Amino acid sequence: MAIRHSKSKMANRLSLDDIFSGPDEFGLLDVAPKAISQNAPIEITNFEAINAFVDQHGRAPSQDGDLAEKLLARRLAGYQNNSSFHSTLAPYDRYGLLVSGKEKGIAPQEALEAASCDLVDDGQPKNIPPDEVTSLDDIFASAEFNDLNLGDQSLFDIKHVPAITEREQPDEIAQRRVCEDFYQFEPIFLEVQQGLKSGEMKTVRFNLTSRVEEGDLFIMEGVLCLIDEIGEYREDSQGRYDPRLRVIFENGTESNHLLQSLAKRLYMDETGRRVVRSAESVVDAFNNISHKDKRAGQIYFVTTLSDNPVLKAIPNLIKIGYTEQTVEERIKNAERDIAFLEAPVKILASIECYNLNPNKFESLIHGFLHAQRLKMTLVGKDGKNYSPKEWFSVPLDTAREVVRRIIDGSIVHYRMDNTTGRLVGKGEGRQLEGYL
Repeated sequence: MAIRHSKSKMANRLSLDDIFSGPDEFGLLDVAPKAISQNAPIEITNFEAINAFVDQHGRAPSQDGDLAEKLLARRLAGYQNNSSFHSTLAPYDRYGLLVSGKEKGIAPQEALEAASCDLVDDGQPKNIPPDEVTSLDDIFASAEFNDLNLGDQSLFDIKHVPAITEREQPDEIAQRRVCEDFYQFEPIFLEVQQGLKSGEMKTVRFNLTSRVEEGDLFIMEGVLCLIDEIGEYREDSQGRYDPRLRVIFENGTESNHLLQSLAKRLYMDETGRRVVRSAESVVDAFNNISHKDKRAGQIYFVTTLSDNPVLKAIPNLIKIGYTEQTVEERIKNAERDIAFLEAPVKILASIECYNLNPNKFESLIHGFLHAQRLKMTLVGKDGKNYSPKEWFSVPLDTAREVVRRIIDGSIVHYRMDNTTGRLVGKGEGRQLEGYL
C-alpha cells in the first residue's frame, strides 16, 4: 500500500540542514574537551601539560625557550613522530599538535611552528569558526568581539574628580640615625624635662599655621625633639616653604625631615605639642642667643655689708665674680666664705654669659683692673690671714662696662684712667661714660 504524504505538511517540516543550522536550545552540540581522570596514563598527563602551555602562551613550546619549555617541545616532537601514541592522545589534541613534521613534509621544528601558527595572528583579531570556539580566550580574540558595540563610554570619563598625578618624589628620604654630638643637646633636654615637670614650661597643641624656627622644641609621638638647623630655602610641589631640618630627639637620634613632613606628623599626632618658650627664652631670642650658644654661667657684682671699719672706708668696693650657678645660690654661705670677706653681701647686678672661658675672663678682668684691685691682708674667723681676690674699688657702671667690653672683644680699644677710675678710649684724653 502506497503511503501518501500531504504536500502542505511536507512544506512545514524542517530539513536536516535547517535543524543543524538552527539554534541548539538543548546544548546537544556543546562538546567539552575530554576530561583527564586521575588514573590516566602518563603520556596523557604529559600531553595535557603541553596543552596548558599553549593555553597560556598561545603557541606551541619551542626549543629556544627555557629549560621547562624545551622539555615540553621534546615531548611534543616525540608524540608527533611516534604514531603509536596518536590514537591515545587524539581525544585530547584540541590544538591539532599531533600532526608531525614528517606527515607534513617539513622539519620537526617547523612543524612546531606550523602547529602554533593558527593560534597567533600578528596580534590581530582571528576569524575563528563557531564550531572551533572552546574557551573565553577564543571569544575575546575573535574579530566579532572586536567589532562589538560597547555602547557609550563617557561614563568612564573623569570630570568632577581630580585626576591622580604622580606625586613629586623628595630628593632624599628622612631617616633616623644616631646623633654623634648628642652630648651638646642633652643638657637642653634635661632642662626642658625639668621645666615641664615643675610647670615652669608649658605645651600647646601644634598648629599647622605656626612658624618653626631653630631652637623650637616639640613633642612628637611622645618624644621631645629639637629643631637644631633649618636648611636651604626650597619649595614643595604646591609652592610651600619646605626646607630640610636637622631634628634632634631626646633618645639620642636625629633625622632630616622636610618641614612640611614634620608639620604633618605633628598635626596628625593627637599628642603632638609645641613646648612654649619661657620669658627668659624670649629675651634670649631677642638678643640673638640661640640653643647653640652654650650657657657658661653668670658674672655677678656684689658689695659687702661687713661691719669692718677698714672695709667700710673703701669707696665703691665691689666683687666681680663668676659662677655656673645662680648668684643667689653662690652667696648662700657668704658669712663663712673668705671669698665674700666672711660677711653678708648685696647683689648689685649680674650678666648671663654664653661661650665664655671662665679662666680667661678672670685673667682679663684682673689684668685690666689691676690698679683698682683691693690689695690688703685680712684675718679670717679662724685666725688665719688671707688676701681677698676679685674685689675692686671701682664704680658699678664702670665695672659693668669693662665686663661688657671684654665679652664683645672691644676692650682692646680702651684703657682705665686710674685718676678718675673711669674707662677711656686709647689715645683720647676725654672720658667715656658707661653705657650699661
